Amino acid sequence: MEPTVAPPGRASRREFFKWWVNGTIAVIATTLAVPLAGFYLLPALRRPRTVWNEIGPVEEFPEGEMRLVALKPLERRRWPESWGREAAWVVNRGNRFVAFNTHCTHVGCPVQWSPQARSFFSPCHGGVFDADGRVLAGPPPRPLDRYETRVEKGVVYAGPVYRVNERLERAG
Repeated sequence: MEPTVAPPGRASRREFFKWWVNGTIAVIATTLAVPLAGFYLLPALRRPRTVWNEIGPVEEFPEGEMRLVALKPLERRRWPESWGREAAWVVNRGNRFVAFNTHCTHVGCPVQWSPQARSFFSPCHGGVFDADGRVLAGPPPRPLDRYETRVEKGVVYAGPVYRVNERLERAG
């Protein structure tokens, strides 16, 4: 039996189904690709918003005393930003508050404050930081990161984390 040939200007049944299947696949692929592209690309295009957390009332921080404080978010965060709890080592330096990130700048191990030694210690690789967050010993590449701080109506707040250089000046 010989295959039938479509008259000029008309597609054969086989060509019609080939176009129909390919068109259906293209529609399905586009329908799936657009939301997936948005899911992966839009977060990179969004400007990160500044998040502030409450540290606590000013009177809870005697001058010169280092305290570990759980940061209290001012608003409910949504996934993926809600993973884990944030904390800071906070000290009142008289005219300003300094809030240190609780993680070593080497590999992110939690640092502990020793009041007797007046130093931060990282248990992972022997990193030691002074009371200002400068590296005293071990492999950490830079001083402890800090939180921006502000005081409003007698309450201390912690903002975004930033890096400092060896002179404790804000780095890039």
